[in-house]
Amino acid sequence: MHSPPAALATQAYTTSQIALHWLSVSLMGILILAGELRHVLTAQTGVSMRSVMIVHIGCGMALLVVTMVRTVVRITRRRAAGADFCMQDACAHAVHLSIYAFIFASCMVGWVVVNAKGLAVPLPFTNLEFPRLVAADPALVVTTVWMHDMLTWGLYGLLALHIVAALAHHFIVRDDTLARMAWRRRQRSHAVVVPVRAARNRAAASRSTAGVHFSKN
Repeated sequence: MHSPPAALATQAYTTSQIALHWLSVSLMGILILAGELRHVLTAQTGVSMRSVMIVHIGCGMALLVVTMVRTVVRITRRRAAGADFCMQDACAHAVHLSIYAFIFASCMVGWVVVNAKGLAVPLPFTNLEFPRLVAADPALVVTTVWMHDMLTWGLYGLLALHIVAALAHHFIVRDDTLARMAWRRRQRSHAVVVPVRAARNRAAASRSTAGVHFSKN
């Protein structure tokens, strides 16, 4: 059974959430390919390891910023939901915040790894660089690389859980959880809801006008 238009408008993610979600997916996809397949890429394409790692680190820093924004947007929007917050929402909320926490931690540890190697994290398209969090320290590199790997695998597990849950909603529960994150669905929801609201406004205006005419008679 399809939800009514008004319900779709209430349940739909905002445009900013949809944009931030797909931006995160794109950044994470590039980051994972550059990080996990760096040796294959350098061997098969002739691209230097430095270039691959610049892409990996750049996407990581961008993902760090986007994740902080997404966390604020999600928390503020969830608070606004009020009475609609149920146990299923609580579980989804917890998984999302856990993903954000792992991304944040992994990116921050990666930042420390770069600095511990005696390198700086450049700010793209400028001659500036991000602040150095630590001084060069070979021993710290070993520890933080291990931490980065553990956080990354933990993040992969959470992402797998997130994807499986989304697919289960779509193919087993058959609700609109997955479709709500689609641009086309978002546009259709607005296209349907606007005429409904306009019709309600016209009906309210008609009732008001009818009352005025009745009083004159």
